[in-house]
Amino acid sequence: MSAWSPLRNSVYRAMWLGSVGSNIGTTMNDTAAVWTMTTMTSSPYLVSLMQTMSSLPLFLLALPAGALADLVDRRRLILVAQTGALLTAAGMALLAWYGALTQTLLLLATFQLGVASAFTMPAWQALIPEVVGREQLHSAIALNGVGYNIARSLGPIFGGMLLAALGGPAPVFALNALSFMAVIVVMCTGSYIATPRSAQQEQMLGAMAAAIRYARHARAMQAVLCRGGIHMFAAVAPVVLLPVIVHSRQWTASDFGILMGCYGGGAILMALLWLPKLRQKLSFDHVLFGASVVSAAMTGILALVPGKIAMGLVLMVAGAAWISGMNTFSVASQSVFPNWVRARSSAIYLVVMQGAFAIGALTWGQLASQLQAPVALGIAAGCLLVSAVLARLLPISHVEKLDLSPSGHMLPHSAIMNEPAPSDGPVLITIEYHIDPKDAPAFRAAMLHLREVRLRDGAFRCSLFADLEDPTHYRETFLVGSWAEHLRQHERATMEDQRIEQAVINFHRSTEPPRVKHLLMVNLRDLKP
Repeated sequence: MSAWSPLRNSVYRAMWLGSVGSNIGTTMNDTAAVWTMTTMTSSPYLVSLMQTMSSLPLFLLALPAGALADLVDRRRLILVAQTGALLTAAGMALLAWYGALTQTLLLLATFQLGVASAFTMPAWQALIPEVVGREQLHSAIALNGVGYNIARSLGPIFGGMLLAALGGPAPVFALNALSFMAVIVVMCTGSYIATPRSAQQEQMLGAMAAAIRYARHARAMQAVLCRGGIHMFAAVAPVVLLPVIVHSRQWTASDFGILMGCYGGGAILMALLWLPKLRQKLSFDHVLFGASVVSAAMTGILALVPGKIAMGLVLMVAGAAWISGMNTFSVASQSVFPNWVRARSSAIYLVVMQGAFAIGALTWGQLASQLQAPVALGIAAGCLLVSAVLARLLPISHVEKLDLSPSGHMLPHSAIMNEPAPSDGPVLITIEYHIDPKDAPAFRAAMLHLREVRLRDGAFRCSLFADLEDPTHYRETFLVGSWAEHLRQHERATMEDQRIEQAVINFHRSTEPPRVKHLLMVNLRDLKP
């Protein structure tokens, strides 16, 4: 499959072009905003606070934003967020034009743009698999990486040129406001897949709790998050320490820009020319093992290469390894998120990866100041080798084969004369199995996997009981908070869940199917003696 094949999809093509245009405007805006702050104050603290105000909203709001994106129309959420960003950028332009932009207002506006980004990113990531489908997801995410690197390469250049040519930040802020129109227009046009919504509407706090519960009990998701976080933590070292190396050699700012361009160029070439072919031949774990080893090698020798050309070549290879790892983790993450929790899980993934980036940047910068950049890069290279070893300890290649499409297979209700109200609960569900005692060890092992399914899909307790008087009789019990939550369990069931449940049912030895009962808790404390 060609790296460009998702662009044949008119909806994705419009989304990609709109995203690239908006990201170029955003990076132009960031350049102008940071430069403007340096003209207002000589305080390094206030200048560095700009980056904090930009990234802090993602940590604070990504999970609520993801929960909201799973509860409402994702397109409308993106429209609202992008409209807010447009108004903020337009306000920055007006304030700068009239000379009324202060340090406080600039920090506040930067924070507001970060809020808009925090509410856009989970919904945007969840929308892409719906638009392109599973077959083209890898190529689509690779193209997203290409678009991001294009914006990261061109935006600062354009922003700096406009600042110098136009004598102030107001035109740059105005162009950023116009760039948000690209996404707004895309979201207002095109034919999108209507995401099915649960008949039992969740509340915001419940939706967030469901996402955390899912992550806690989904082993595949935990493996992706753990490996992705460790890889990101170590792989940021070359980018973080490159300015230190350039400055220590008394090279110029233009040299730094060219070297960063080499890094981004390597990522773009890899994503377009070689990564699609690698993905056709190799599994997730093989690609990630190679990316980690190559990143470790390039990180270890970065501070040792003597000249600019050699360093540029090293950075090109490092950029190629970077996009290989990040793209593979992104595809793997989307492969372990069923649609009902996709935006919320995407938000958790973003928080983990951005957190690893921030902690890594802080760690390698501090180590470089204490032990010199070559030593810090050597330690980072060692961490990348640890990431490579995790390919064997925490494999994730199997997530490519997971079928998380809705199945509707859940065991049917037994006859219920008086169905509870949606808010009634807790509800106890019991399922009785009759098995051959010789199969007991294998049956219990299969039940362990089914227990994970129950817990991640809505139960807060799941147990298996053996009958002391009848060795063939087992009873599974699980508790859910309300009748509505149990109905959502039925809606959340996937084809992978069906496979796991069928493996348990295959041990059942009876002409009748396993007996299912539903019991509603009676609150005795509400009864008068």
